[in-house]
Amino acid sequence: MADRLELAFRRHGLPLIPRGCAVLAAVSGGGDSVALLHLLAGSSRGRKLTIGVAHLDHGLRRGSRADRRWVEGLVRELALPLHADRREVAAKRRKDESPEEAARRVRREFLLETAEEKGYGLIATGHNLDDQAETILMRLARGAGATGLAGMSPAGPGPFVRPLLQLEREALRDYLRRRDLGWREDPSNRDLRFDRNKLRRRVLPLLASSLNPRVAHHLVKAARLLREDAEHLDTLARDALDGLSRSDRRGRLVLDARKLSELAPPIAQRLARFALVRAGVDARRVATRHVEALLDLARGGRGRQIDLPSGVLALRETRHLRIGR
Repeated sequence: MADRLELAFRRHGLPLIPRGCAVLAAVSGGGDSVALLHLLAGSSRGRKLTIGVAHLDHGLRRGSRADRRWVEGLVRELALPLHADRREVAAKRRKDESPEEAARRVRREFLLETAEEKGYGLIATGHNLDDQAETILMRLARGAGATGLAGMSPAGPGPFVRPLLQLEREALRDYLRRRDLGWREDPSNRDLRFDRNKLRRRVLPLLASSLNPRVAHHLVKAARLLREDAEHLDTLARDALDGLSRSDRRGRLVLDARKLSELAPPIAQRLARFALVRAGVDARRVATRHVEALLDLARGGRGRQIDLPSGVLALRETRHLRIGR
């Protein structure tokens, strides 16, 4: 008989994965991704899922090769195909990236390449409710707007799905312990030099003990409400962007500066963010300061320009903003 966590997974996670789908599970060997794999495997027969496992060795710490061998053993026990690779993140890191940003980018590229090459329709990751709460607090501390504070979406962008996003980290560990299923511990998760680890080990426990033991749940609920509002405003902003933009012969984005500067701030800010991404800026690197700089440029005089991430430049002309590489 299914236990409470399995029932919660079937209620919240499995609807993200259509019946008969080929899904690639991203498995590092940590407790979250191992729980994801076992939950998917347990549901695969009834839903006719084809499951593959992707594991990336980032080459960033000692013990990473042992993690790969451990995942190989797990996958053999479950009789599933494994797609593993080692990519030296330090060598692939861009000048303007932190090590964490580089690792996320390289991992994402590996997962997308593997899914496309091997024919998987979806990529499932082990992000859980506590990860969501941490993400919301990190973005709040960095001045994010409603879209950022909405947290991670259960699905998207692209083929990514997060079936564990409504499940707590400790509940996933309990699920593994009850079944005597092991997992690997990443020692870097205890390193307090990293912001997420500070939140995980200091801030959230303090909030839970001082304010509300279910603080993570309430943060995630607030994010869900914000997401509904943000999605509506995003639709309005995309429609506005289509109405006041065009592409020039070199593929650069051209915006009507006056119309942009006259928009209500919630729409203008979203439109500016979408414009930067459309012009070639990596969406994960668009910060509030870039959005504000672009809107300030729209209100400024001819000849001004700003440098943006991903090698993109925005130039203020007489009536337009021209954005591109």
